Amino acid sequence: MTQLTITGNVVADPELRVIPSGKAIATFTVVSSKSVKQADGSWENTDTTFWDIKCWGKTAENVADSVQKGMSVIVVGTAVQENWDDKATGAKRSKIAVTAWNVGIDLKRHVTSASVVQRTDASFNPSTTPDPWSAPFGADSVAPF
Repeated sequence: MTQLTITGNVVADPELRVIPSGKAIATFTVVSSKSVKQADGSWENTDTTFWDIKCWGKTAENVADSVQKGMSVIVVGTAVQENWDDKATGAKRSKIAVTAWNVGIDLKRHVTSASVVQRTDASFNPSTTPDPWSAPFGADSVAPF
């Protein structure tokens, strides 16, 4: 399994589907490139790569609700080789896709607000989770990080 991190822009709004087992899957494409400054001072994008991204379950639902065409995102996942037979020609086909574990908005290019971001992790309860920053620091205390 090859783990990778991709930063780039979303090409089109994610597509959310539910497979027969009832599990959600979201698919979208991210384009990444390297910007190179030319001698005349202009910038050129090189090494452009289009990445097919799939995510499952709650991540898929959150991506469909949060990510839009044009947004800069950070994707962490695994590279997976997909193989199939072309229906028209019968030829063997394959491609590398990414199964995403985490998808986030790139805060280098976007701003968000805590009043807008909602936590969906049901196990997190702010009223019962201790705040590591509320304890006073003294000579014999340990920083919470």
